[in-house]
Parts: sequence; structure tokens; C-alpha cells
Amino acid sequence: MKRISGLILTSVLVTAAIARAQPPPVQDPPPGAGSAAGSGSDAAGSSAQIGSGADAPLDMAKTQPADPYAGTPTVETPKHPVIPHGPINMPEVLTTPTGWLLPAAVLYSRTSIDTGGGVTSDSRVGLGDVAEFGLATTDAVRERDNALDNQVDRIQPYVTASFRLGVAEDRLFTNQPGMTLGFRKSFERNHNGFKTQIAELTLVASKHLGENTAIHLGGAFWDASLEGPLDFGSDERRQITFHGIGSVQNQVRAFGGIEVRPLPRSQILVDLGWSPEFCYHCSDDAGKIKLRPTLSWGVRYAVADFMNLESGVRVPDIGSANLLDAQIFGQVTFTSWALRRAVDSLK
Repeated sequence: MKRISGLILTSVLVTAAIARAQPPPVQDPPPGAGSAAGSGSDAAGSSAQIGSGADAPLDMAKTQPADPYAGTPTVETPKHPVIPHGPINMPEVLTTPTGWLLPAAVLYSRTSIDTGGGVTSDSRVGLGDVAEFGLATTDAVRERDNALDNQVDRIQPYVTASFRLGVAEDRLFTNQPGMTLGFRKSFERNHNGFKTQIAELTLVASKHLGENTAIHLGGAFWDASLEGPLDFGSDERRQITFHGIGSVQNQVRAFGGIEVRPLPRSQILVDLGWSPEFCYHCSDDAGKIKLRPTLSWGVRYAVADFMNLESGVRVPDIGSANLLDAQIFGQVTFTSWALRRAVDSLK
């Protein structure tokens, strides 16, 4: 009996402890007391009433984590300057170089044909606004068999590579002319059993006189080589060079040109330059390599900012006054800023 009474007493005590641990039931507030009840114990921590039938909405602004970068000033992506594009100062008048360089990463291409059957091309690229590199073919190199031969032919294609460096007009000081130092050298050409090669070092200054006129003055230092059976009636091959058969003064020549712009898109061009001539079987070695003056005049029309058409007359040896040897030529020049824009987009 005592054992049963102990079990009953133990059950009563456990039940009382469990009941005491339960929270007191919440009574529904009387009508009209909802606001007071909401500002009471519920405001202290309860967000909903048990048995109310609907949960109170959560405040999402309080549950959102704080932005650690809030208030940090934004950094704008640097904007590249607008790339200049449009007409440029050309690196050549008609046949002679100017004191102007191509802008950095600007591509230049010129193709020319003439009534003598000559076809030439010239491709260049500007390097950093201070230099340019180019590859070209020229038909200005001429040949004849002997001094009595009136038939002078052109050696073509004659491939040359060139490099020029310099400073733009007004870059160093006010009224400073544009100046370039250029070097052009051909690949060795094997034609009719003779090997020939030419090289030219030039220094040019170009200056605008107002908005519509420009002049170009320069000097050239020439060299050339000729190899083959140079003695008439002999098959023995030998080589001579321009610097080895004459004085230094014979290698130096002055050249120049002028540009006049009578209309916004039209220019009148005149230039005087020099071109080498090889005489394979002239009796005197000094006569085997000569420089002949070349006079050219014509016009340039800017069809668009990237395209120019040029046409005119070229007399290969104006010193002989042989107008029958003159040629009418036409050429088209393209310039492109595409590479410049691609380079600037990588900065």
C-alpha cells in the first residue's frame, strides 16, 4: 500500500512540475483594446499572438543585412578621349617625301598606274607620332644597255623598305617646320643577268605658309650597287658601287615641292626629285650609275577623309628635255584610323 501511495505522490509531483513549466494561456483582448494590447507585452518581444488565426507581417528592412559598401563613393570608369580622325598631312608630295609623318597607328596605302605601264604600291604605318615604317614597289629605277641606247626601260617591280623619324610641325617651338630623317633601301634585284640595289638617306623640312600653302625642302644622299658582266664583250662578272666610282658630292642632291589649296578639297602639287639609272655597258664606270632629275606636277582631290585621288604628269629625265618619255599617272590613296582605335581601346 505504501508503494502505491509513493507512486501516486510521484505522479502528482511530476504533473505539477510540467504544468508549472507551461506558459499561461493568452486571452483574446476585449473589443476596442487591440491597440492597447499591441503596445503591451507584444511590443516587448512577441510579433504574433497564439491562436490569433493570422501572423503579423515581418519588417523586411530590419531583417536585411547591412551593406558594408554603403556610403562608399563610386569610381567612374575613365573615358578615353575622342580619337581624332580625318584628313592628314601626306608623307609624300607626288614622288618626293615631305617633313610630315603619319599619326600613330594610322595605316596608309597608295596604288599608282601610268601610261608607261608602270604599277606601283606604297604601304605604311605610323609609329608613336614620331616615326613610320613602310614597304613599297617603285618603277623609278631605270636601265639602259650603253650610252648610245636611246631606249631607257624601267626595272619593275623594285621592292623597297623605308623607315622615317621626326617631329611634327610646331611640336618643339612656335613656327618650327615639320622635319623627318628617312632611310630607304631596296632588296637586291636580279634583272637581265645584272644585280642592282639602291639606298637613299633623306632629310626634309615642311612648313605651312598660311592655311592653303605648304613648301617642302630637303636633301638626299644616294648610294647604289651594280653587279654583272659590266665590260662589253666579256662575261666576267664584277661589282661597282656609287660611292666607289665618284666623289661624295656626286651622291648628294637637293629636292623639294610645293602644295597649294585653291579649293577646300583640291590641291595643286609640284615636286622635283631624283631617280637612279644603271648603264650596263657604258665604257666608263663613272657613267654606269647616274642620278636623273624627275619633275612631276598634278592635283590631289579629297574624295573623303580617308580617300584621295591624284593625277598628273611625270617626266623621268627632265634634264634631257625629252617630253616623249613623260607619263600621265593616276593614283588612289587610302588612310585608316581603325588600328589606332583598336590600340586605344586596350589602354
